[in-house]
Amino acid sequence: MARLEEQKQAVNQVLENQDHRISAIEEQLATSQKNVDQQLEQVEDQVKEIVREELLELCAGERCLTAVPPAFPDRHSSVVAKPYPYNDKTSWDIY
Repeated sequence: MARLEEQKQAVNQVLENQDHRISAIEEQLATSQKNVDQQLEQVEDQVKEIVREELLELCAGERCLTAVPPAFPDRHSSVVAKPYPYNDKTSWDIY
């Protein structure tokens, strides 16, 4: 009977040790998740700041999305408007 009691205590000790290990792992996971959430929030803030700066530059006219002329001009690129008098007013003729 004493042997059975010793085995029962040994099993209880092993289970208690496993419970402690599980608790420690859960705490580590919670800490890791918290760190990941903080890093993600920092990255999101950095991305928002970058986008905000880019939008401010575009709105201020410092950069233009169409700044580079096309490599091949279209057929209307040489259109010239010339004024000529018509009924005491200036009209425009397009050539």
